[in-house]
Amino acid sequence: METTGGKRRKITEWLLEQIRAGTLREGERIPSEYDLAEQFQVNKMTANSAVEELAVLGYLERRSRGGGTVVRPHVSRFKGTIAVFMGGVSVSYYSSLLCGIQEGAQAYGYNTLLYYALVNSDPGETAQFLKMGGVSGAIIANFFHLSNPGVPTLWIDKNRIPVVEGEFNHLMHNDFRGGEMLAAHLCDLGHRNIIYITQYPNILSRRFDGFRGELEKRSLRLLAKESYFHSGLLPSEFLRRLLKRFPEATAIACDGDNVAFEFYWSLKDMGIRVPEDLSLTGFSGFPEVQRLIKLTTVDEHPHRIGFYAAELLVAILEKRVQEPVHELFEVEFINGATTAPPRTAGLPFVPQG
Repeated sequence: METTGGKRRKITEWLLEQIRAGTLREGERIPSEYDLAEQFQVNKMTANSAVEELAVLGYLERRSRGGGTVVRPHVSRFKGTIAVFMGGVSVSYYSSLLCGIQEGAQAYGYNTLLYYALVNSDPGETAQFLKMGGVSGAIIANFFHLSNPGVPTLWIDKNRIPVVEGEFNHLMHNDFRGGEMLAAHLCDLGHRNIIYITQYPNILSRRFDGFRGELEKRSLRLLAKESYFHSGLLPSEFLRRLLKRFPEATAIACDGDNVAFEFYWSLKDMGIRVPEDLSLTGFSGFPEVQRLIKLTTVDEHPHRIGFYAAELLVAILEKRVQEPVHELFEVEFINGATTAPPRTAGLPFVPQG
């Protein structure tokens, strides 16, 4: 016996065929839900559910005051739709990433839909949603892992998803190389007493692995590795305690520009000059940070990786590349104004507290 989901899917697939073939044109009303129910021998609730699904996916537009449901303008020009799931704390990074994805998708004839959360906060329901039809593929950025998404899916992750060869399509920043470049820069300046600050202590970090690996190549070791966000302290208090424990520190390497930005102003308030007394680095290349302090960092170029992610997923959808795909996206070292050769004497004072 055919399920309600199967009946609904027949209606959505038929409507999509009519739209893509141009039989239902942009702005044109689709058959009423009563007509669809009669045509497919289903009840009106099933027909309504099918129409609502395509409205949520961006193919149809429900109009008020008797306007009915019409084909959304411009949608018939697209070959398909890419669902984009992303979540993160940096508004500028993720907005730039999304712009890149949208531009890349549109350049190859695909529409995009953004989701900032799982469907009902459930990975299983999200996978089922993707399988229901209307979505050609999905891009997931720094968010979650679906074991069986049902459509071709590409993950862009920055630090969180371990790469398991053969399991899924994966595009990641070469953060390992970024960590190497930052460590090499500080070492070349003469720093030997470096503290590394991480945001996520329980998550494997390619940034840190690259940083530590470069030090080991030079027979050097970190002075300390500490976690900031899980300390429960304000940045000023965190830094006072840190520098009281390690007054010999000459550089702090942060694995995020957001942390480095907070530290920069806290150090300034403490009377510690950056970079004269203490060098400071970040990671990611947030433009809002660069406009204010010209931070030494690694730029991950979110717009460029977003465009390339869309380009890569389209190639998968159109069978021009074979799955699984595992690619590295190169990052760029930015030599800013927050690093300099180490001081010859100690800090101006040992912070109290």
